[in-house]
Amino acid sequence: MMKILNFKNILVLDTSTFFFKFMDFFMNDLSNINQLVKESIANNRAIIIILQTKERINLIEESTKFGFDIEELKSIGLIKFLDAGLFLSNLILDNSELDSIALKDSVSHTIINSNLNFSKVLLIDGMVDMLLRKGNQESAIFLENQIQAMALEQGFDLYIYDSVVKTFSENESLEISSVDASIITSIGNSVRNGLETAGNTLESLAKPSTAKLNSFTLPL
Repeated sequence: MMKILNFKNILVLDTSTFFFKFMDFFMNDLSNINQLVKESIANNRAIIIILQTKERINLIEESTKFGFDIEELKSIGLIKFLDAGLFLSNLILDNSELDSIALKDSVSHTIINSNLNFSKVLLIDGMVDMLLRKGNQESAIFLENQIQAMALEQGFDLYIYDSVVKTFSENESLEISSVDASIITSIGNSVRNGLETAGNTLESLAKPSTAKLNSFTLPL
């Protein structure tokens, strides 16, 4: 069973039923990530963490409360850190558009390498949150759609905190329209509703595509 998890508003994706739902979960992000790391250690699951430098340092400090050493786990290949800002900046074209194909290739390459030694991989993404905190909601929505589609296609577990994509069930259309999609996000403890997202099906997002978001803006 593959799960897409968001612990502020947990988005759980079960690939056997394509059932999505949100639940409230009031815990600290770093504690949630460390709990996922602890569970992954027990299940021999590799973890790829894409965070900014400050968040990575705080995460490592927080991990001591959970009884494991992240630096040691890095040395044996169980955990791999990627810098969110650098990783994302390498995917931006000269015309400020996100290169969807390069994004898929980069994530796939990292997942495949981790799968060489571990049977399962968990991707923890902080790029969406990074964009949201800078007010780039449209870019965050587009990026999350891309990452979720890859998780569906490739079968890796995914944690995206501050998820912004609407949930839906198997009985609903898989098409996320700009009219029906209700974007839910939390920025500075406030919830902003009513944002619109471009129409796209998860199936089309999962296929190699040259589709890009105009003026994909990076945090300053």
